Amino acid sequence: MKGKKIIALFMALAMTLTVAACGNSEGGAKDTKAPDSPKATEATEAKETPAADDTQAPEESKSDDAKETEASGGAITYNVTWEDTADIVVLYPSMGPIPNGLQAVEDAMNEITEEQINTHVTLKMIEVGNYDQQVNLMTSSNEQLDLMITMPGGPASLSTMASQNQLTDITDMIEEYAPNALAGVGDLIKGNQINGRTLAFPTYKGFVGGQYINMRTDVLEDLGLLDKALNMKSFAEFEEILEAVKNSEEWGHLAGITATDGHGAVLADSQNVCYAENFADCTFYDNLGNTQFAVSVSMDGTDEVMNTFETEGFRKNYEIVKRWYDKGYVYKDSATTKEMGTELIKSNVAFSHIATIEVGGEAAQDTNCGMDMTSVLITTKPITTSSLTKFTWAVPTTAKEPEAALTFLEMMFNDERIANLFTWGIEGTDYEVGDDGVAHFIEGNENPGYHGSSFLNANKFLVHPWQGDDPDINEFFKKTMDEATYSPYLGFSADTASVTDEVSAITNVIAEFQPQVLSGAADEATFQAFLDKLGTSGIDNIVSTYQEQLNTWLEATK
Repeated sequence: MKGKKIIALFMALAMTLTVAACGNSEGGAKDTKAPDSPKATEATEAKETPAADDTQAPEESKSDDAKETEASGGAITYNVTWEDTADIVVLYPSMGPIPNGLQAVEDAMNEITEEQINTHVTLKMIEVGNYDQQVNLMTSSNEQLDLMITMPGGPASLSTMASQNQLTDITDMIEEYAPNALAGVGDLIKGNQINGRTLAFPTYKGFVGGQYINMRTDVLEDLGLLDKALNMKSFAEFEEILEAVKNSEEWGHLAGITATDGHGAVLADSQNVCYAENFADCTFYDNLGNTQFAVSVSMDGTDEVMNTFETEGFRKNYEIVKRWYDKGYVYKDSATTKEMGTELIKSNVAFSHIATIEVGGEAAQDTNCGMDMTSVLITTKPITTSSLTKFTWAVPTTAKEPEAALTFLEMMFNDERIANLFTWGIEGTDYEVGDDGVAHFIEGNENPGYHGSSFLNANKFLVHPWQGDDPDINEFFKKTMDEATYSPYLGFSADTASVTDEVSAITNVIAEFQPQVLSGAADEATFQAFLDKLGTSGIDNIVSTYQEQLNTWLEATK
């Protein structure tokens, strides 16, 4: 039955977290976090990781001239089957301006990769607001792109790129060139499969995410609203805070709230979180791995696939944001700006944003926003297939060196040096690590040449926790995973090859209308035009395709 499948996945999750918990991940709580926001407490004893012999790549997967090299821990053997140095291009988004220290990080990384896996890595970053467009241009022009991050939605999402045949089937290659990474994520890899074929690799981390209201602490303190913020349980209370900021002589120049993602979303994940006026009443949809969020199924046991944008839950979300927009709380350029909410707060444009954050990772908001932030938990989402497809590592069909790309992925997953270079930059230049193992900016260099995002790492558990995090945060993440709620549809993914034209059409419609709708800028007529155009673009065919395949999947899992 469904329950048996979830229990099996639960056990796999617990086991794979133990394998990966050899490093730390950012997260933690501060005194200014909401009282009910989870904190890293009661760390459990970590189990032993497999012995070195158990993590060797299978001997039969190596050619006679394979070059075997070891990671910093000495336990991993990489399967290098090429004689000449492979050149790979690795693409990922920057959540702010492109760091000027990118070249230095690339050079430092190549000192390791050229020696250990005979591979030269070219790191390419694109600002998140332009990522979809640039990925589309690169793939359509057949530009070399060997390994890339896929995005939560849009043309650069896993489901869209898969439907457009832009991703390489890595099922066999990942077993040969990244066996330890594959073993580390265990059954979670099924969330990145279609018809049993692997098309991507999940960014491995604690997958328990929560929706948080993140507010400037200095503003709250100045207005005497910190206690109110920490104890609020409803949007009515939040609106009172937004009204106070708007009417403040000192802070009235700030937008009360801004979109969080560079794509208009004021309410994070509003396509699958059904927000309610009282936080405790929030419910959820499962998008069934559809990274356009165009289809949903309620977790009430009906198993009915729906057009997300016509659901009652999405309609209520639109009405909440529209109300805020009409009251003048929402940053007026939210529908058009490509800047992240954290950047707009850092730039003194906005007071708050609502974001989905790994539960326990609230402290990262301070770093991302460049100031002390107060984060209040609205609700915690169940783990779904969409949790595993939000950000993934994939090999595009324009890859010239897919084997070397997957070997580099294996190194990202297993080598702490690569993981921390990718995330925090060069130790001693961009950051330093305290005696407790927690990383922080070097005094006098709070704006270093490079500072990335840990949630994009192939294995976030290898990354040093950041200042404000609990040094033992990995144990907290393991605990949250153990206590997590799982969707009964976890692991389902649809093959959309039969509706490729429809997927392409609705992708364009969503790109046209969604920023206005999600930011509250769209009036009722525009919202209705959005629904009408989705209808004429064939969304009903997509819904039917998902329903048919879901029915088959449910029957097979009984």
